[in-house]
Amino acid sequence: MNEAGWNEPKRVRRSIHERGRHLGYVTLVAYPGRDITIHTEGSPYREVVISDDREGHVALLQRFKAHWLVQCGRDYGTSSQVVEMTELLAIRVATFALQLRVPGPELVEHLIEKLDETG
Repeated sequence: MNEAGWNEPKRVRRSIHERGRHLGYVTLVAYPGRDITIHTEGSPYREVVISDDREGHVALLQRFKAHWLVQCGRDYGTSSQVVEMTELLAIRVATFALQLRVPGPELVEHLIEKLDETG
């Protein structure tokens, strides 16, 4: 550990396919050992990055102590549920987002609904 409550991030990247068609990617970033009680002022301890098949930004989901922050471009919102994001759930959420192909504000709303119904 370099500093109290911090470890090097662990990244896992998966390619998202639906019926043989490549939709994009999801990258899960975890910070093992991060103590969010030490760094409560804006330090996520898990992130999910969704990108399209050309690796363009689709959505960023960041797990904070009491919510998930969902950002799509300049649009963002927070979930009311704190869902434990497994690799399987991240793949499902990414597939859902990549299939919708809707603008930022709508995608934020749909992703928050998806997270809240999962929690």
